[in-house]
Amino acid sequence: MRIGIIGGGPGGAVAAATLARSGHEVHIFENEVFPRFHIGESLLPCNMTVYEAIGLPSEQFTAHHYQPKHAAHFELSGSGRCCRFPFSDGLPGDPPSIFQVERSKFDHMLLKHAVAQGALLHCPSKVTSVDLPSDDKSLPVLHIEGAAAGAPGQMQVDFVIDASGRETLLARQLGLVDRDGDLMRAAVYGHVAELPLAPGAERGDISISKSAAGWAWAIPLEQRKWSVGLVLKREVVVKGGTAHDIFANNIPFFPEFKARLAGQVPEPARTTPNISYRVRQRLGRRWALIGDAGGFADPIFSSGVLLATRSGWKLGKALSAGGALANLEEWKIGTDHDLATFISFIKLWYDGHFIENLFFADVRDPGIYQGIISLLAGNTTSLENKFLAMLNRRMLAQKNKTLIMN
Repeated sequence: MRIGIIGGGPGGAVAAATLARSGHEVHIFENEVFPRFHIGESLLPCNMTVYEAIGLPSEQFTAHHYQPKHAAHFELSGSGRCCRFPFSDGLPGDPPSIFQVERSKFDHMLLKHAVAQGALLHCPSKVTSVDLPSDDKSLPVLHIEGAAAGAPGQMQVDFVIDASGRETLLARQLGLVDRDGDLMRAAVYGHVAELPLAPGAERGDISISKSAAGWAWAIPLEQRKWSVGLVLKREVVVKGGTAHDIFANNIPFFPEFKARLAGQVPEPARTTPNISYRVRQRLGRRWALIGDAGGFADPIFSSGVLLATRSGWKLGKALSAGGALANLEEWKIGTDHDLATFISFIKLWYDGHFIENLFFADVRDPGIYQGIISLLAGNTTSLENKFLAMLNRRMLAQKNKTLIMN
């Protein structure tokens, strides 16, 4: 089969590597020249299964000197309360660690690996639109602009994978972007020099600070480079002036984090004003949406790269097993479930009552504690997870409530 992949980020690169390793003709169309800045540097342990499956074992990450990540650390701003969730305390079989990665380098590594597996990269080259088939006998046609040597003006393919990220090209073309359930949050972020560890945190941990204003992150990348950011109400970011001013004016809501920063503000600081959206359909005749192109909720639990790579990997396997007209409904159901599970978890995060009892309580139910860790590691399907079972009941109740209201 000839596969056209729109976007060379983690989802697109993993899908490309998976398909190329199975002998398919894979074309990646990427508009940006890598390496390029991208936010979202904290991976989840369950990512490693995907990377190993496409020929990238953990030794490759160690060789690139990525910072090992063994736990997630949380603090409740202004209270002195904190908690740490070591991945080694998760459910049996869950991976015990992963890595923190600077996305400019990491994404480039994944893209180069896809090319090494046989994928053909067109870069810089932008897909502007897609003619989608009206029946099973016709094929999609990509319309392409770009300066890449030999880049075609258009290409007919057997299947289109939209991995275009927040651009979500096909969903916008088809009018499928859905803001229902928008959390109305936005982010301001960048890189600073080395920070002291938060109380109770250990080297390599992602540290999350929660306050009434929102939440903040700190992710160690190198000896003297940390990714830091604030997620706030959208109107605060949209109306707050420059990215520098937004960060500086809102860091006082996180007093412990502010003290550790010691006056540092990311330079340059960047903003993402719209971080919540879904799509009404991620699968059609000879096309599918993966990763952020199929929806994004909030970066709090670092699920973005996991959802992108897992959906790209599983889609690649399904297409290789069944061809361009394969029944991909099982892939769709699983991918939708992964996103819905994290959305439900994220909604709990913004409910202070639940978080104080689940995360910061002095006494926690051991099964719930273990289940939280398993989900923080990226395990969305374990039948042994008491916490996930609770989330599933909440999702079902909300679904039934919506059906009754409609």
